[in-house]
Amino acid sequence: MRESINLEKALEIIKKNMTSIIVLTLIMGIIAALITFFLIPPRYQAQTQILVSESEETENTSDQDIETSLQLIGTYSDILQSPIVLENVINNLELDKSFSSLSEQITVVNQEQSQVLTVTVTDESMEEAQRIVNEIVNVFQEQVTSIMNVDNVSILSPSNLEADTDPVSPNPLINITVGIALGLILGLTLAFSRAYFDKSVRDEEDAEYYLDMPVVGSIARIEE
Repeated sequence: MRESINLEKALEIIKKNMTSIIVLTLIMGIIAALITFFLIPPRYQAQTQILVSESEETENTSDQDIETSLQLIGTYSDILQSPIVLENVINNLELDKSFSSLSEQITVVNQEQSQVLTVTVTDESMEEAQRIVNEIVNVFQEQVTSIMNVDNVSILSPSNLEADTDPVSPNPLINITVGIALGLILGLTLAFSRAYFDKSVRDEEDAEYYLDMPVVGSIARIEE
């Protein structure tokens, strides 16, 4: 008995179950859309950039000054995300957050050989994300002056609400596409599983397919 399904039989199975496959695909797509728009809260990002440069007392910028600034980038990135900065931010803004929860919302990125640090805060509120990221760089600027005894940090671009106001997640297109793909896969899986385990012989083609033997004759249905 054959256990494999050839291309012709596969297309026949798909055609026979086309309605259920389409319905299941649409249902999964609709479920993904409902989850995306109604169950997953949107998350927003606010960004600001700071420049680490030579000390203000230095009149001329040299390669050594730039190299020193680049070496400080890693240290400044750590200070930005340290308790001495974030605890002050929490107190100043009266945030109902712990240090650990706030630190998880913050990303600090530096491009290679760049003196610019990009600080990003992700939050369910765009206004809150903007408030937090601006306060972080303000507190950081104050703390660096105190800790490092230098004044070499400049805020290049404070975050503002007129910038990116669209949520960064969830992504409706991706989520709905994934839902539709899962529905299609599930529909095809059910269709082929049902065909694989259903060994009923309904016509001559089924007899030849399942028995792997030629049909030598058939008996017509006798009407009573």
